[in-house]
Amino acid sequence: MSFLFVGSTGDNAGHTLLTWAILRRLTKIGLRVGFMKPFGTRPTQVDGQWTDQDAVLFKEVLGLSEPLGEICPFPNPRCDGNETETIDFVEDLKRSIEALSKDKDVLVIMGSRHIFFDEPSRPLPDISLVPLLGADFVLIHRHRQISKSLYSILSVCSLLRENMRGIIFNRVPPDAVDLLRERVLPSLVQKGVPALAALPEDPFLSFRSLREIKEVLCGEVLCGEQGLERPVASMTVGSHDLPLDLMLFKRVYNKIVLLSHREMEEGDAEMNSRPLAGILITGGRHPAAQLIEAARKESIPLVLIKDDTFAALERLEQNPSVLSKRDEMKIRRFTELLDRENGLDSLIGRLRLRP
Repeated sequence: MSFLFVGSTGDNAGHTLLTWAILRRLTKIGLRVGFMKPFGTRPTQVDGQWTDQDAVLFKEVLGLSEPLGEICPFPNPRCDGNETETIDFVEDLKRSIEALSKDKDVLVIMGSRHIFFDEPSRPLPDISLVPLLGADFVLIHRHRQISKSLYSILSVCSLLRENMRGIIFNRVPPDAVDLLRERVLPSLVQKGVPALAALPEDPFLSFRSLREIKEVLCGEVLCGEQGLERPVASMTVGSHDLPLDLMLFKRVYNKIVLLSHREMEEGDAEMNSRPLAGILITGGRHPAAQLIEAARKESIPLVLIKDDTFAALERLEQNPSVLSKRDEMKIRRFTELLDRENGLDSLIGRLRLRP
């Protein structure tokens, strides 16, 4: 049995996406793969019990039979008010690992938001948990500044050198990609740091679907339900982007216009409008029948929400996007980015996979 611990330096680095990509690749090469997330970071309730959204996602993705209580044994300590002693935690963790490892070749363990994250309700930070388990370790890091990136990565490597199997730089600003690939990564490799890939910022991976927006805001679909999987790139309270056949909505002030992404091709003039993904009607009042009919004719989803416009925007801001099994396009795209630099296969080749 082998263990692979997937850690992050926080800052929405792409922790769940990398974990998903690794799980898929390990499964693809014929390994029996299990999953565990000891500490919950994204609490949710399933059948009245607290668990973690990543635990729910990967239980479904892998088709695991183990209960969520074992996949994420410490889901939400703040909600139950209990603190766990280190000794009790280690014993409980060993029991869960034994159950989750049965008939598996490798157990992928997803860490907390940050490799150095520590608080009283969590007896061990990831940086201490990795050597305790004797696990292989891969780190995903969101790159913003070279000095900060190097400080974070070298700090982790100094503590986990024996466990470190790979580092992925993610969400790299376009103007920094070449510098990282040509100078920073080779320099780290020369120092014995397994820097495997530098992935550029890809706006598509940050988009949320209209369905997710509807669920966050507890909305009611008035028409266009078939379009709820459309990715939403941006929002506006204005009417500039409305197509001619939907100009009726120009007189509606309690609305949020949801816009899709459109790639600018070379030689294109500046776009005057962006593709429409859907329209939210805010404030809880049903729109006139002619508005619903106009949206239906254009196959544009129309969603009614109770919050007023600014409360809805604030709520979306405070609820970061959550991946679900429907996000197949995102995981494919992220995997393609990794494979362009041979990042996944390089990582798999460095793992201590044992029968």
